[in-house]
Amino acid sequence: MTKIRKFDVVTVPLEVEYLNPILGRLFAVAAWFMLIRFKKFNLSVLGKNQYSFYRLIVPRFLEGGGDNEK
Repeated sequence: MTKIRKFDVVTVPLEVEYLNPILGRLFAVAAWFMLIRFKKFNLSVLGKNQYSFYRLIVPRFLEGGGDNEK
């Protein structure tokens, strides 16, 4: 049987492209705080809670975002 960790941090990659570097990074910080999520999961059998575990979901920004060819 697989061991489920009681608490885990999950990173979700997001691809961004900054048109204006300073304002883009300020917006990225604000968006980062808005996109952080904390989830609680309950595993239950026949209506009884057997096990609960938690996940912290954090965005990870990657530079990119399409072709820059013109």
